[in-house]
Amino acid sequence: MAGSPRSGTTGLIAYLNRHPEILVCRERYKYGSPRRITPDLFAFERILDFRDRETNQSRDAHVELLGRKDPASLKWVGDKYPLYFKSLRELAKKNRGARFIMLYRPVEEVAESFEARASNPNDGWPERNGFEAGIRVWNESLRHTRAFVESKRNPRLLIVDYHRFFGASETFIPLLSGFLGVHFDDHIRTAWASMSNRFAETRRTKAAIGPEHERLVRETKDHAAEAWMLERIASQGSGGVTSSASGLRRARRMVSSRLALARR
Repeated sequence: MAGSPRSGTTGLIAYLNRHPEILVCRERYKYGSPRRITPDLFAFERILDFRDRETNQSRDAHVELLGRKDPASLKWVGDKYPLYFKSLRELAKKNRGARFIMLYRPVEEVAESFEARASNPNDGWPERNGFEAGIRVWNESLRHTRAFVESKRNPRLLIVDYHRFFGASETFIPLLSGFLGVHFDDHIRTAWASMSNRFAETRRTKAAIGPEHERLVRETKDHAAEAWMLERIASQGSGGVTSSASGLRRARRMVSSRLALARR
C-alpha cells in the first residue's frame, strides 16, 4: 500500500486490519531495498524478527497486530509505506500475484498537512518539508502510479479516493471485496461505519490555503497526472461497485467535479 505521505495510508490500514483475512504491516520494511522485499519477509516469524536498517516502527505494535490474526485464515499479508510508489515495478516483479492499493487525496490537503507539520516545532517533521515539498511529492506519486499502470505489465492496482473512503467507507466495500476476493460481513461493516464516524468527529480542521499557496498549486501541480488519476478512479467506480445506486451517483459526482477542476 502506498501513496503520497499525508494521504491517509495509515488510516486505511486500520480499516483493512479489522478483516480476519487481511494483515497489513506498518512500514515494516521501509528502509529495505525493494529488490529484497519478497514474500518470505511476510511470514509471521520474519515480521517479528526486527533487524537493523529495516524500519523505525514499533515491534510491540506488530506483536499486538499479529496476535489478533490466525495465520491459517489470512489471504493477504503485506506492508504499507507511502514511498513504495517509487518502486512499484520492482515490487511487482519480486512479488508475483501481489495487489497494490494507492491512496489519492487532493493536493491542497496533502500540501497543507505537510505545511502544518513542518510549522509545528514539537512535531519532529523536517521544516524543509512544507507546502512546496508536499506538492512535489504528490506529483511524484501520481506520475509513478500512472507509469506503473501504463507499463503494460497488467498491474493489479486499486486507487482509493481519500474523501470517498473516509467519508463513506461502506460504499467502497464492494470494490475492495472484488479486488481482494474477500467477503466483508456485517460485523466488519459495522466496525468500519463506527470508525468513519470517529474519523469525522476527530479529524483536524484544515486551514484554508492563502493566495500564495493557491498560486503554487495552480502553477506547479501536475494537472495532467491528476486528470488521469481521477479518470482512473471514475472507471473503477463503474459497474455497480458501491453498495447503492445513490452511493454510486455521489461518488461519480465527486470525481467528476474534481476532474473538471483538474482539467481547468
